Amino acid sequence: MAFVDALRMLESLGTVEVLDGATESYVDSTEAKVLYRVDTTLLMRLLAAPTGVSQLAVPVDEVPMRFDELLSAVSRERRYGSAAEHAEGIPPVSEVQRNLWLRHSIFRRLVDDPVVYLDDLTADERGYLNSPTGRQLLRRAAEEGGFLLEERAEGVMFVDPDGIATDSRFPDDGNNAKVAALLLLDDIDSVTTIEQVRLAAGALLVKFPAWAKGYRGENGTDALVADALDVLGGFGLVRVAGGLVHPLPAAARYAVSATRSTDLGEDTP
Repeated sequence: MAFVDALRMLESLGTVEVLDGATESYVDSTEAKVLYRVDTTLLMRLLAAPTGVSQLAVPVDEVPMRFDELLSAVSRERRYGSAAEHAEGIPPVSEVQRNLWLRHSIFRRLVDDPVVYLDDLTADERGYLNSPTGRQLLRRAAEEGGFLLEERAEGVMFVDPDGIATDSRFPDDGNNAKVAALLLLDDIDSVTTIEQVRLAAGALLVKFPAWAKGYRGENGTDALVADALDVLGGFGLVRVAGGLVHPLPAAARYAVSATRSTDLGEDTP
């Protein structure tokens, strides 16, 4: 019945449309056959939150909530208590609530982000991750999710060998920016100026004249550098600040000079 209620709600929102059969038939049998048309675009945009909007208290002054306030209110998970809050006067939570929040906050980042650096975690998160229980659950989560766990002194990474849970890959020859990003990593083995990266990118364009034709026009080199740095920043491999490019620890994992090269000719890097 709960399954049917959920489907009926999706029908009322226009997310699914019954083409053949009746949703209510699932109440009588899990083997019921119902054909639906699904609006996947609308489905992906639906708000999924642990607290329904109808459960929120109405402000006394009846001033409507701002959207960010509403989003924060509906996304707060009661099972954590106030574990995620550090303001004075907030009542302490149980050890179970605290550990649950720490585990979920770390593991969600591991699934969502290409790499999680220990320096980016709070002291409490680092402490949990380094505890015997945290290490055990970390390895179990990686195994259950089908990931390979890669642990280094600087951070932790969930590697998706089959690419099932991956929306973007690196290294990847799918576009010129990703190819340039990989090749430029060898020139960013220490803190480097953007101008030095631009010179290295220009050298690549000269060395491979038939490659990256979309970056051959006016300001093409600058565009290639900007796109390549966006790729590297998105994968947690560099940080750009004040005109300088800072390599991050995971960048060494992809150094081209540390791998065996294959001669593909003068047209393809």
